[in-house]
Amino acid sequence: MTTNAVRLSPNEEAVAAMLSVEPYLIDVLPAGEVVPGMGKDTILVSGPLMRWQDYTGCQRFAVVGAALFEGLASSEAEADALLRSGAIRLGSCHDYGSVGSLTGVCTASMPVLVVQDRVSGRTATCRMNEGPGTQALTFGSRGPAVSANLAVIRDQVAPSLGRILRDAPLPLLPVMASALSMGDELHGRSKAAALLFRNAILEGVVNSPETYPDTAALLAYLDTAVFHFLHVAMAAAKLVADAAEGIAGSSIVTAMAMNEKEFGVRISGVPGQWFRAPLPPVSGFPGRFMAPWTSNDLGYSGGDSLILETLGLGGAAAAAAPSLSPVSVGTPAEMADLTTSLFKVALTEHPTLRIPALGGRGIPYGLDVASIAQHRLVPPVHLGATLRTGGLAGAIFFTPPLQPFSEAYEHLQASLLGVSRETTEAVSESRCLI
Repeated sequence: MTTNAVRLSPNEEAVAAMLSVEPYLIDVLPAGEVVPGMGKDTILVSGPLMRWQDYTGCQRFAVVGAALFEGLASSEAEADALLRSGAIRLGSCHDYGSVGSLTGVCTASMPVLVVQDRVSGRTATCRMNEGPGTQALTFGSRGPAVSANLAVIRDQVAPSLGRILRDAPLPLLPVMASALSMGDELHGRSKAAALLFRNAILEGVVNSPETYPDTAALLAYLDTAVFHFLHVAMAAAKLVADAAEGIAGSSIVTAMAMNEKEFGVRISGVPGQWFRAPLPPVSGFPGRFMAPWTSNDLGYSGGDSLILETLGLGGAAAAAAPSLSPVSVGTPAEMADLTTSLFKVALTEHPTLRIPALGGRGIPYGLDVASIAQHRLVPPVHLGATLRTGGLAGAIFFTPPLQPFSEAYEHLQASLLGVSRETTEAVSESRCLI
């Protein structure tokens, strides 16, 4: 007796690939040891890559600061000259299997969180959070205090955390699922996840047969670095999204990211290509700012943390985090309405990442550029707000431009016309299953 296997549409195949990933945090290592293609003269940044001369704001400040910290240049003028000549190589985090928060800068000696898929063995990375404070390379700040803090993270915190994880790798989906049930959406708010993560690491410290002098630095970091789990979640999300890369005919979103001037989108069926549009004025977005700053003091600093919204977390899962209402779309009820509206631009709901406020529905999963373009409904983002001159100023509710989603879908459709009518129809039929 012959049974016919169920044929998945390209979008169903992409989402199935993402759902198959089992992300574990396994280590913390210098980027030069674990990031593919990372050289001693490489500096990574977030978002679609631009020419060095096009960076004029926070990312420029951060790259120069990173060059000085890494010893690639002895002055800002020398760093600029080496970047212009290509002697210092600039790269986009996403092209290296990595992601970076806000400016996203990463050099070879900086520690990255290594997340591995237990099914395939693939890895993805994200540079460690720089800890408490409003001045960091992540925020476009530079100087002796920023460099001194980076050295502590590199020389004390990272080795201690890496030791524990090598002995006891941490499964991340259970932590993320629990955090959603405790009021996180895992981008603007990751307090519950941070506590769950801290408890898991403390168990590793207690169970260690030896004591190390750098353990104190790790414990202080876990107590004060409010957003340390955000970077863990980013690496996990990158690993998951990359599982859908390169599936012919699929219109599922695999990345959203920003540099300091552009917003970009990638989709499964067009791997490695950014569809870009200029960023709207940052002063036009609602948010909450630290005194004395206002929205008029802000400047974009880029950011790959939108990889969380790519998977239906962050602003897309606003309903999970009512405490963020002052920096989100509005009231908790409006946040619930926002998340509910996104089910019509997603292929399905996640089976384990669920939102109690929506009766236990899974987060909107498998965002589809075809449906986004059709409904003109762009997934919103909970984003850190940075100053034009560098430094953290608060948080904003950011609505990306529709143009890159529409262009990505149009490009895919045009390419499919040269492939087959059957594939085109499969994409069309699988746009919006709920």
